[in-house]
Amino acid sequence: MVRRFLVFAIVACIAALPSQARGVLGFDGEDAATVGIYIKDLKSGRVIAEHNSAQAMVPASTMKSLTAATAISILGGDFRFNTPVILKGSRSGDVWRGDILVETCADPTLESEYFEDNLGFCDSVVVNLRRMGITSVTGKIRVVECLKDPGAVPQWEIEDLAWSYGAALYGANWRDNVFRLWPASGRTKPYVPGLRVDLRHDADGTDLLRGVNSDLLTVWGRDISNKKWSVSTTMPNPAEVLAYELTERIRSAGIELSGKNLDIAATAESASVYVHKSPEASDILGSLMVRSDNMMAEGMLRSIAPDDTRKNAIKREKELWGARGISLAYSGIFDGSGLARGNRLAPCTLGAVLEWMAKGPHSDIYPAFFPRAGVDGTMKNFMAKTPLKGKLALKTGSVNAVQCYAGYLLDENESPSHVVVVMVNGFYCPRAKVRDAISKYLLEQFHVNQE
Repeated sequence: MVRRFLVFAIVACIAALPSQARGVLGFDGEDAATVGIYIKDLKSGRVIAEHNSAQAMVPASTMKSLTAATAISILGGDFRFNTPVILKGSRSGDVWRGDILVETCADPTLESEYFEDNLGFCDSVVVNLRRMGITSVTGKIRVVECLKDPGAVPQWEIEDLAWSYGAALYGANWRDNVFRLWPASGRTKPYVPGLRVDLRHDADGTDLLRGVNSDLLTVWGRDISNKKWSVSTTMPNPAEVLAYELTERIRSAGIELSGKNLDIAATAESASVYVHKSPEASDILGSLMVRSDNMMAEGMLRSIAPDDTRKNAIKREKELWGARGISLAYSGIFDGSGLARGNRLAPCTLGAVLEWMAKGPHSDIYPAFFPRAGVDGTMKNFMAKTPLKGKLALKTGSVNAVQCYAGYLLDENESPSHVVVVMVNGFYCPRAKVRDAISKYLLEQFHVNQE
């Protein structure tokens, strides 16, 4: 009798197990992980696959899908950041008695290597100073930063901040807020004023650590005396790098710039030198989505509330989607990039945003932001040898023990036919195993012959 009861109890327990314990995706250790799935046929309106779809999960960089949807909706595709350069003081012949002001507006693309057609900020300033007949400036370069609560998002991990993917957004951003450092010599490219380097030997390899707003960078490495060894790391103060580089460019062009601190009245005369315009929002969003650029994602989030805090930019984002019938009230949103580990989105919530965008006024622009499976960006190696190559347009998301995908299956006309959201949190097997399992699952869901 006892034996029969135990058998019954075991069977009942197995039947009561959540479905992920039986292995929806089938990777090793899936019973210890959380899997969320939401796939919807946009033409029939039928949800063809759903699992834990209402459970809020860590979205990682799939958060950028929400940020991009919000930014394009509020700003439009042709929005540009403007960065005015102004002379402040008074003119006496060919001498300007005062300063050169660079009034930044949190443009994340200023002199970015990813927008080659938009380079040449310093040269443009020099050309326009010459055109104005200015041969001498008695003051200095002053970078005026407008952004409230600039720098790293408080919920970001301190271990991320020194790595290039952890570059923070400031009022002034310059060269993607990253630089190349040769630790053995201390040489940097571009030059970073005030940088201090603490170099330490570590047989395990390279590691970087820099505190919030600190100019002290600790670098660990195996061969710390190797002068050819270099690392890419983040700028502690991009405004200082911008000011230094612009100062050197102006002086090298034969225009005097004293660098003195002057007491200039707020009512002093102003003269416009140059207004730099960023690439259009549609180009910025497309670039950051394909490359998964965290700093640019933060820039686009903040652009929807340019004179306000990050908290209120997120509030405006929530209000937008609430007005569209998609509540973000039970979502955790701390940033625009997804680097904050505290972020939470339910697969069905992100799926609803994707569906709205596929049918809304920006349906011709938004889906094109997503990298294609097996073709480009963070999706270049995913499903590259399957029949779904080029047919899935998905934003990837990955941090420790998190692997997510969100986007669309495209039809023969390159239009979204299905919304696809797959989130895996808390796995312990190698990441490649999870990716392979997701790939196999998607092939099965879309009835694709893998031969």
